[in-house]
Amino acid sequence: MKAVIIGAGRIGCGLAGELLHASGYELVFVTRTADTAAALNRFGCYRVILTDKHGRREVTVPVACALDAGATESIIQAIAEAEVIVTAVCAQNLAAIAPLIAAGLSRRSCPANVLAFENMDNAGPHLRRLVRSAMLVPRDVNLHGFSGAVISRMVTQRIAHASGDQPLTFVGDTAPEFVVHGPALRSPLPSIQGMTAVDDYYPWVLRKLYTFSAGHATAAYLGWLKGYHYIHTAIRDAEIRSAVLTAMSEGQSGLAARYGSQFAGSKADLEKIVERFENAVINDPVTRVARDPHRKLGAKERLVGAARLAEEAGIFPQQLAMATAAALCFRNAEGRRAGDDAALGHDAACVSCVLNQVCGLDSENEFCRKVAISCEQLAPSYSSGNLLLSLTRPMWSWLS
Repeated sequence: MKAVIIGAGRIGCGLAGELLHASGYELVFVTRTADTAAALNRFGCYRVILTDKHGRREVTVPVACALDAGATESIIQAIAEAEVIVTAVCAQNLAAIAPLIAAGLSRRSCPANVLAFENMDNAGPHLRRLVRSAMLVPRDVNLHGFSGAVISRMVTQRIAHASGDQPLTFVGDTAPEFVVHGPALRSPLPSIQGMTAVDDYYPWVLRKLYTFSAGHATAAYLGWLKGYHYIHTAIRDAEIRSAVLTAMSEGQSGLAARYGSQFAGSKADLEKIVERFENAVINDPVTRVARDPHRKLGAKERLVGAARLAEEAGIFPQQLAMATAAALCFRNAEGRRAGDDAALGHDAACVSCVLNQVCGLDSENEFCRKVAISCEQLAPSYSSGNLLLSLTRPMWSWLS
């Protein structure tokens, strides 16, 4: 069995490649950079370090071949010969690779399945449309399956340089589970370690987004205000830990009201998520998790979307409001905030505009008002170098 993985980064190598190898697939990687392809070919493998509270193990993943983006004919032929094609290139890059996938699939007379390991709720249908548009005979796309993948594993680091004397190494936690949309795939379904095919895919997208992702974002934005550099140090702050659990619980309540408590999970499930955040070997930077606040503050995203669902269930999302306000305060490496991306001003009077244009919130909404109040309380973060000392009674260390 052969699998082509387009994207040789943290998810392509550290998750998809490791699981496909464990399931008996021969791996062909497609990567943008010649250096990465050369490193994978030079060593014929890469390493994945998997870690949890019980310890760590290292897996060596053999690579049959790695192709850089310029090897167009070889890439197309590899796709034509593969039973499974995986993308892990970031959602905004799918349009660039769709013609390659289309050309490869057009050479096939039997079905293949394409799995989009992208951070996008409709990645499968979106990629299918892109591939269909690139095919000479558009209806040929119907022969093949397309699904997104809701993943569990965190892969936070690539260590070893492509030009170094050691194989590329990726660091992640041990969670192998990922969910795909069964009806969107073609028989025979691929047998891949950790894969679960479900009939109703979207609720699984929301479950991850409104619990795990909401908690991750809360830890990052509050951790940034308190001056923590890594998620594992931020989550060990008692106030942040409590806030993260409460924010996830608010999202979980909304999920329970819509999909049932069994699907939404239990408090113990949330504790397990926090336990994963505590993993120091992952060494996940706060700024990595917090990046792109403009997207993460979207109306259906991990904070505001979870809050809206909680409100539908009659739960006021107090902690999600605080996390949303913290996200509005976050500055990236260039010193820009989410509101700046919306071309809005810097003063507190513009908060309602940001909440409307970025978050899709009406200024009369109770959650919106709570976010605005929390923004006022967190206002000292706008001054460079000021660190929050307490969440329950906002106190600041004035460093600048």
